[in-house]
Amino acid sequence: MKAKFIRKYYGTGFDRDFVYLVYEYRGHEYTVYENRAKGNEPLSWQHKTEQAQIDAIIEAESRPKKPYRYEDSAAYGFDLFMRYINGEETVFDK
Repeated sequence: MKAKFIRKYYGTGFDRDFVYLVYEYRGHEYTVYENRAKGNEPLSWQHKTEQAQIDAIIEAESRPKKPYRYEDSAAYGFDLFMRYINGEETVFDK
């Protein structure tokens, strides 16, 4: 899927030699830049990197969420440890 060009703007101040290009890809915006004074990573590499990050975000959002379980929390582990220290429970009780 191709990205859609949104806008272009120029840096001011310390980044005055930069040209920023904003694109939309799969409903998310991202920015690539070109440093006209010193050169930079090729724009095609920047596009691939940004689009891969957006793909990962979309994939993570589409995965089903695991329900929160108290048994998986650090608080549960701490509670077990404190019960063991206090002699209320041993490793072999389970």
